[in-house]
Amino acid sequence: MEKVASGFVRNSASLGGNLVMAQRNHFPSDIATVLVVGSLVNLMNGLKSEEITMEEFLRRTELDSKSILVSVKILDWDRIMSISAGTKMKLLFETYRSAPRPLGNALPYLNAALMAKISRCVSSNGMVVSDCRFAFGAYGTKHAIRATKVEEFLTGKVVSVDVLYEAVMLLRSIVVLDDDTSYPAYRSSFAAGFLFEFFSHLVEGNAKSPNGYVNGYSTLMSPARHLDHSKVSTLLTSGKQEVELNKQYHPVGELLAKSGAVIQASGEVADTQKHADMATDLAVVDYDMENLEPPIYL
Repeated sequence: MEKVASGFVRNSASLGGNLVMAQRNHFPSDIATVLVVGSLVNLMNGLKSEEITMEEFLRRTELDSKSILVSVKILDWDRIMSISAGTKMKLLFETYRSAPRPLGNALPYLNAALMAKISRCVSSNGMVVSDCRFAFGAYGTKHAIRATKVEEFLTGKVVSVDVLYEAVMLLRSIVVLDDDTSYPAYRSSFAAGFLFEFFSHLVEGNAKSPNGYVNGYSTLMSPARHLDHSKVSTLLTSGKQEVELNKQYHPVGELLAKSGAVIQASGEVADTQKHADMATDLAVVDYDMENLEPPIYL
């Protein structure tokens, strides 16, 4: 919540107002994206009351003045994912937000909420995704969406570089920005990056990607962090820039000592300023107002 708006806005605004703005005015709400993963909305229109999911609420036509958002129910995610005490399954949940400023009043380029239920694979050392829910929003569409195709693709699979690569490619085809959206490639890249960051720590070390590149992230995160760089192939290229010096604009470019640096470092500047302030407070200025010309008005 510290990344949503500012302290002043959070203390004076309301959850209902934020969600209604997201539903009616297509406001890029961070909270709405998080709640799309698992929450219910209670609406009342006249004498009719209904409870729908957050995703259905955002997809509906704009609420009119007769509709009231009564409450928002955040579901028990352990119960949603069927995780009981004592089981070896683990629930992962992370929220992501990319904006011009990480904190404060800055609308996001893209936000995401990722949740997955994982467990250890019996036949291998990998981790199996038993269930997952992914929500992405604020990337130029009207409202946050669930990446259901990616969820269906990952469910039941062991997390590997191949699987993660296919999931990222599938996600890129889902997160499509409107034509008039600013920085389209920049925004869509965050979706793939967030999904990769969410699962990357589950990928085994020394894995290979489908295009043959080394999975550098897993290699660096493995216990053998001290690598012999002379034996590890790299895709980095070298570069060199040469600057020719001449005397044409001398002494421009020559290193010069800053004027007054010595007295600043010694503290004399502070004493001098202190005495100047004292003199200003004690000074008396007497103005002679005789023979003054009238002011000029424009």
